[in-house]
Amino acid sequence: MDIKIEMPKIEDLEKVNTLAKQVHDIHVAWRPDLYLRVEEVIQKEYFESLIENEEIFVAKLENEIVGYVTISMQEKNHHGLKFRKYLKIDAICVDEKWREKGIGNALLNFAKDFGKKNGCTDLSLTVNRENEKAIKVYENFGMKVKSIAYSMEI
Repeated sequence: MDIKIEMPKIEDLEKVNTLAKQVHDIHVAWRPDLYLRVEEVIQKEYFESLIENEEIFVAKLENEIVGYVTISMQEKNHHGLKFRKYLKIDAICVDEKWREKGIGNALLNFAKDFGKKNGCTDLSLTVNRENEKAIKVYENFGMKVKSIAYSMEI
């Protein structure tokens, strides 16, 4: 399977939104206190900014978009802490009909290599604790839990 990862074009927004909605709907089910049901997850202006800033890449099989990843680079430079420049995966999605075929790993490897090329020291992401399949993918990729976030409604 020849997976190509590249920057999307503005005309790819509809397909990327179809994928984003698959993941978003799962998050709505898990966290209705946080997520709203929406038809368009990624708005055009935001999509354009992701492209302009090289913060979104799509995975293609035979010219069909089957996944995407959005990223951002951040720096931690604070007195008393070691300097860290890390690549944060903001969202990663594989079309539900293409899951468990290596596309997620290809996107993770792409993000890792992109971070290395840009001087990043770390790769990070957050995942919903109910997303057991994704957690397994990240652990098999070599990622480790570094912190735990707590929250409560007040």
